[in-house]
Amino acid sequence: MKIVFTMIAVISAIASGNYYSLAHIFPTDDHERAFVVEAGADIVHVYEDGSADAVLDTSAERWIRNAGIPVVIRIDNLQRFYQIQCSGKTMGGFMTWDEIQIWMDNLHANYPGITSPPTSIGDTYEGRPQLVMKIGTDNTFTNDDTTRPNCWYDGLIHAREGASMQNTCSFMEWLCSNYDRNGYCGLVATYVLENRDCWFLPCYNVDGWVYNETTSPGGGGMQRKNMNWSLGDGVDLNRNFAIGWGGPGSSGNPNSETYRGTAPLSEPENINVDAFWATYLPIEMHNSHTYSDLLLFPWGHKDDPPTHMSAYQTQGEIMVQWATGEIYGPVATTIYIASGGSVDHAYDLYGSMSWSYEIGFTSFWPSLDEVTRLTRRNLRGFLVTALLAGCPLDPHVPEVPVLEPIGLVGNDFTVEWSSAPTASSYGLQEITGYDLIVDDHGDSGPFVLSGWSMSSEQFHSGTQSYHSNGSGTMTWNSSVTIPADGGGRISFWCYYNIGNGYEEGAFEYSPNGGSDWYYLQTFCRNDPTWRRSIHELDEWQGETLMFRWHTQGGCDMFVDDIMLEAWDGNEFVDLSISGTSYDFIGHPSGDYWFRAMALDPDFGWSWASEVEDASISTGIGGEEGPCIPQVTSLGCAIPNPVIGHVIFAVDITEADAPFTEIMIFDISGRIVAELSKGDLGSGSHSVSWNC
Repeated sequence: MKIVFTMIAVISAIASGNYYSLAHIFPTDDHERAFVVEAGADIVHVYEDGSADAVLDTSAERWIRNAGIPVVIRIDNLQRFYQIQCSGKTMGGFMTWDEIQIWMDNLHANYPGITSPPTSIGDTYEGRPQLVMKIGTDNTFTNDDTTRPNCWYDGLIHAREGASMQNTCSFMEWLCSNYDRNGYCGLVATYVLENRDCWFLPCYNVDGWVYNETTSPGGGGMQRKNMNWSLGDGVDLNRNFAIGWGGPGSSGNPNSETYRGTAPLSEPENINVDAFWATYLPIEMHNSHTYSDLLLFPWGHKDDPPTHMSAYQTQGEIMVQWATGEIYGPVATTIYIASGGSVDHAYDLYGSMSWSYEIGFTSFWPSLDEVTRLTRRNLRGFLVTALLAGCPLDPHVPEVPVLEPIGLVGNDFTVEWSSAPTASSYGLQEITGYDLIVDDHGDSGPFVLSGWSMSSEQFHSGTQSYHSNGSGTMTWNSSVTIPADGGGRISFWCYYNIGNGYEEGAFEYSPNGGSDWYYLQTFCRNDPTWRRSIHELDEWQGETLMFRWHTQGGCDMFVDDIMLEAWDGNEFVDLSISGTSYDFIGHPSGDYWFRAMALDPDFGWSWASEVEDASISTGIGGEEGPCIPQVTSLGCAIPNPVIGHVIFAVDITEADAPFTEIMIFDISGRIVAELSKGDLGSGSHSVSWNC
């Protein structure tokens, strides 16, 4: 149980010359930890030894020092530091309030069939609208279809945390731009918008954001709270909710950064949101902050685990594996106790599986390069919880089907795959113009290594992998263009031990020849387990992409088994297959590739299977019973010349079957591949080789 220390004096109004600093503080017990938050410290990072980095104004710093708690200043006058760092940019590279409104209007104009107009759910303290957009095929704002789970996303509840707004907007645009697009990303986005109602409030604390723009138009403003200055310098909206209000981790001092207000829900911004939630109950709720790369859930106001701790842990693990690779856990025990927060309120009163993302690596106002990279960092975390809204208390990801080899077939043939336990139906995707561009197993592949090396310390396959033990990049030395109607996938295996500090690993892409890099996935926890990461590429149809792995700080990170695939065309043959096979009748001849995916009725679509190739040729009959060849022979290569995959027709007699080996040699006689070794049996076969 937290020990609550009550301040016996009230700090006077902020003195002239008050400013913020970034400090490293060293509380020794729960008593001191509660005190530093009540004094007004904004905790941004907690270390394994219990010390923390915090933003302090001069009053909070004085109170903490007077309490005998050691304080080491990392950055003096933080606002000035940020203003210098942001020099030459408008609003530090983030959108202004006017630009946010224009952006929302344009999003609705571009996608009127799946978005509502930006709609005010009420006014702020200074009379500005809190604008919410609904995204989904049921885009009437006032509709609440109880068969479609509601998902809520908001940013900028704290006005100096621009990345929280930018990540929210990125997810909004991703859903819209991928809706009804061919390919896997289009399939998933379409499923979400046809089966969920997604609600977005990108700019929660509008008044505070406008104030920062007014005082620091180039970025660097440090206003955190709203603009209700009737008693002090605003109310911390994330300490003003009803559940746990007034408890430890909040302050009764109007000039504290964690001032909770005069009563629960005293502030109009929170009254508006609470009234909205009461009408449109959110199944999944995301409240985003910056910074320190954490994923937090209830409780914040007490140490007790939430009732649905197991479901939270399962959801959290899925989220970080898909996207952000970070530490996750309850607010109170993962960072510091915080009473009156939105996650506790939504969970306790409305039954929401509620989350708080801490987005970003090192700063409220990061460098322009980092602002660019952060644009879509948490996108897949938001996506997976939209999917999990269909099974919030039984979180699960559907199993991926495995296709049976197809090979050389006639125009009438069957594609078969394994069953997925939770699937209600299956989909089958047909691909043309498939190319395996990179298939690297940690063996000095097509990468430029800077601060990375090859290592035999850890590997997923073979005897080595790529390793970073600090800061650096591993950049693919080429690029891939995703055809206008095509797609692709890049996947890799990763193993990492990244300490609880200013360290981060990332997988990034560039759409403009390396000028800008964007986060696709980040890694910022200890996870000594080989896990596969998958990124489908059809959302970049018509674009040329580069890829790299990027580490900062003392990252211990291994990458292995990198595979990059691309294809010219793709279409879904059928998305409602009841069984585990599909019959083609009269399919055109040529070379095709297929992938299957499972539809879980609660979650949505599984990842797509690995591709299986089919060489379809007129004159090859269907299965009419076994025919034992009279002569063992090797047929022609199809296609010829070979691109990517090649298929050989092989006839094997009963006498030769135990002794037949199929191997590929190069021109010098060196064995390149061993395809079979007495394991095919007699009969006619088609043998595939990925060359």
